[in-house]
Amino acid sequence: MNNLIEKISKQLKEQCPEVEFKINNDEMTILPKDKNGFEIFIQQAERENTIHFGSWHFHFENEKEGEIELFNYLGFGMSKLGRLKTYSRSGEEYKWTFEIKNEEDDEWYSAGTMALMNFKFWEKPIVKYYQNNLIELEEKKE
Repeated sequence: MNNLIEKISKQLKEQCPEVEFKINNDEMTILPKDKNGFEIFIQQAERENTIHFGSWHFHFENEKEGEIELFNYLGFGMSKLGRLKTYSRSGEEYKWTFEIKNEEDDEWYSAGTMALMNFKFWEKPIVKYYQNNLIELEEKKE
């Protein structure tokens, strides 16, 4: 078993002591600081690791490159440079897109979308955005 959860919790304790999180065996939940944010849930396993932003999730290989990529997504998910876009009809969410902001052109780009079937296609979807502001990512200056 890898020690991904241990690495993340150590970094959070050292660098972001105000961030609340819970650990349960091979799972970690990072709590949003308010209702405008979203919960981050991380699962580690033998073959792969998974990060969840609300109902959106992504799988990463359990190797060095996959771990680096997961840490990058985690940084975006905990900062203002990432946001979760949700779609709902009749009060039920059915589509989730994680977006990352490009600071060079100030535009948001999709990092991935997940969806369930919603048969109430005649109803207008309600789109909401959720964003954490738990950490500050350093801007790249050239």
